[in-house]
This record gives sequence, structure tokens and C-alpha cells, in this order.
Amino acid sequence: MPLTGRGRHLHAANEDASAHAIASRRALWLPLLVAVIAALWFNRWVLDPAHFFFADDWSWLRRAQFGVWRDSIHLLPTKIYNDRPVGELLIRGLYEVFWLRHGAWNQVWWCLHAINVTLLVALARPWLDPYRLTLAAVLSACWFSTLTAVHWVGAVFDLLGATLVLGTLLSYQQAVLGSTRNWWWLGLSVVLHLAAIRTKEFALGMVAVLALWDVLLLRRDDWRKRCLRLAPHALLALGLLVCYAQLYRQQAGKLEGSTYGLSLSAQGVLEGIGWYFAQAFYAFTPGSNETHTGIGLVFAAAVLMIALCSRVGIAALASAAVLMAAVLLLGKQRHPLYLYVPHFFIALALCAPFPRRRIVGIALTLAVALLLYWPAHTGFLRDARNFVLIKGNYSKTLYYDYARLMQHDTPASPVTIAVSEVYFDPFSWGSGDALRILHADNTINVQVAALQQGVDPCAAAKGSCFVEQQGHLVRRR
Repeated sequence: MPLTGRGRHLHAANEDASAHAIASRRALWLPLLVAVIAALWFNRWVLDPAHFFFADDWSWLRRAQFGVWRDSIHLLPTKIYNDRPVGELLIRGLYEVFWLRHGAWNQVWWCLHAINVTLLVALARPWLDPYRLTLAAVLSACWFSTLTAVHWVGAVFDLLGATLVLGTLLSYQQAVLGSTRNWWWLGLSVVLHLAAIRTKEFALGMVAVLALWDVLLLRRDDWRKRCLRLAPHALLALGLLVCYAQLYRQQAGKLEGSTYGLSLSAQGVLEGIGWYFAQAFYAFTPGSNETHTGIGLVFAAAVLMIALCSRVGIAALASAAVLMAAVLLLGKQRHPLYLYVPHFFIALALCAPFPRRRIVGIALTLAVALLLYWPAHTGFLRDARNFVLIKGNYSKTLYYDYARLMQHDTPASPVTIAVSEVYFDPFSWGSGDALRILHADNTINVQVAALQQGVDPCAAAKGSCFVEQQGHLVRRR
């Protein structure tokens, strides 16, 4: 039966609605698919069998081995450093499942990064067109200088912290923009905010990030409604901030003069900004710290100029600044690891202005392409990756040499171990945590020494003694 005029109109409207729905799904799924594939492909090297536990990994693994579960389950902080129960619970859980099978740990970290990229795509979808969204997501997935957290077990607090920070902001955004279950989403954002703070302390600043997004991007409600939405987050952050302030007053003496002591100076903050932006943009050159700072500040100014071109850019860069604020006060402790969480927002800030003008769009596309291409072109990517894998294989070899030698034996304490590279061996960290884990004995005393020509490290040793020879560990006593 032929359609009437009204019938044809309704049919056409339904077809238009269907086409719009399909286009909307493509606008999400295509950038998401590209970004996830990029994240997994670019970071696939972390699955290399040569990769192994390093540095702080052993301390957290020892806590998982000998600690009590209930010690990791507490809402309020008890100390100002390394009191991060949510991340510790993840380590404990994975340790129960995987023990020291490092490849399995690497797979989890690898997938967590892909999840973080997915959350970024979902967060930015209302604000960016598909091309800009894809550009920002791919940059965040493959920005090598910012991805230390992806290949370091002990960096889970930044990796998981990013998951919870992005989840908090996404849930809050959904509570404001969504049409149903708004209070459920708001409640979820508060829970995730709490989990983020107890994963790593930078998340205290999330209340400022939420306020920025609310004012600059979200629904233009009156101030009463905004304050009502933000109140639970503000109370949460304020309560925990008071706890941390009291702890800092009580325990500040332990940090005074250490690498984690706070430096409250404008010069220190500027130097920190310069250092991190120089690191992010591969701008470290031979020369003084002043040179690095100057170059980094130029890059920071350039990113600021780009971000000021759009509300999304302003909100994203301001969010990155808030989340970096704490580490900028650590004048003696700077590490690329601290770029991981803010780099998602810096990627958004860089890509948000595209493509208002074609020439600007082309320039930004080329800039992003250069950021992704430069480390491979200069050999930085190859050298950094090979360094991690070579040192990892060295540590792994020594560890399994020891495990093989002591398969059916218990060492006589104290244990002396002499190695050629003290910093990169598996035994130095925690003064023998790796051995304590292997033997399930927290009382073993371990002394690690550097090999010296003409010196017998076992001559004065009172217990068991092991020496590295030609890259392998041998038992001398």
C-alpha cells in the first residue's frame, strides 16, 4: 500500500533518526577503536620476556607477601608517604594470583593503560569532533615520554590513579549531562574520587578539576545547583586534606632534607614546570638546568596559547596544572612518572582547537604527528626501550640464577651478594626483599656489594656468599 504524505514524512524522519544514531555510534566507536589499538600496539614491547621487576616493585611485593590484608583496608591516612591502600590492594590481589610471573603483571598494566585511553575518549566525546577526539586519544596512547607508569609495577599508583581520576570526572559529567540516574552517577563520582585520593594524593585536587569542568563546559545551572553537586567532593577533599595536614605537621621532620621534602618557592615551581615540559616534549639537550628550564617554559607557553583557543583547551590544561601542582613542590624529586596523569589532559588541550581554521588544524596535526614520530626518528624510543629491557634481563638472570642455586637449600644469614651493577640488580632493593619473598622468610639479612677488581667479597663474609661472574650468579659459600 503506498504511503500517504504524512506516512512518507514519518518514514523519512525515522530514517533520518536512524542515520543520526548510526553516525553518533561511529563518532564514538571509530576513535575508540583507533585509540585502543594504538595504545596496545605502541606499548606492546612491555610484554617482552626480558622485562622484569625493578626498584620499588620489590618493596611492594614484600608487603604483599608478609603484610596483613586488613592493614591495607583503612579509609583515613596514617602517614604522609606511601599510605595508598587502593593501589596496594590491587598489588596484593595480583600477587595472590600471579606471584612473581612478571609477564602476567605486564599484561594487566598494558590493559590498564588501554582502559585509561578508553575513559579519555568517553570523557571528551561531547566536546570534540571525531577527528580531534581521535587525535587526542592517539597522542595520549602513544606519547612515549609520559608513559613510565605503563612498564613499572611500582608505578601502579599513577596508572590506577589515572583510571580513577578519569572515571571520577566522567561520572560527574554524566551526572550533569545525563537525563536519567543522575544521582547514581554523582554518587559513583564521589566513591571514585575517594578511591583516587587513597590511590595517590594528587587526586585531592579533583574537586578543583570538577569545578573547572562544571563552570567552563557543563550545564549552565545556577550557582546553588553547582554548589550542591560539588559539595560532597569538596567535603571529601577538605576532610582528607585536614588529615594530611595534621600528619605533615607531625611527621614533617622525617621528610625535611629528603628527596620528598616540599619546596615552597616560585622559582622551584617555575623550574618544575620547565623540567616537566622539557621532558614531555623531548627537549633535554646538553647544558645546564637553566637551559632545560628555559626550553620547557617555551613549550609550556606554546601549549598555553593553543589551549586558550577553546573552552575545552582551557579546562583541560587547567586540570593538568591542578593535578601537577603537588609534584611541582618536590624540588629534589622529579620523575617522568609524574607526567602520566596530567598528560591525558595536556593531549586534550593540544588537540581541542582543531579545526576551527584549516591552517591551524594542519599545524596541530603535524605537531601531534611530530610528537609521535620524533622519539623513533631520534632513537630515543629505541634507546629507552632497550635500556629497560637490557637492565630487566640482567636483573631477571641474576634472580633466577639465585633461585636455581638455592632451589633445595636455605641460605645462612647474613647473605652477601656481589654484583657488577648494584642499582640494577634485584637484591639491593629493600636490602634483599627479593630473597625474603623467595624464601618466605622476612628475617633474612642481605648485604649487597659492588664487585671490585682484586677484592674478594666473600673473604670477610660470615654467612652465604654469591658472586656475579660473566653475567651470572655463582655460589661461593
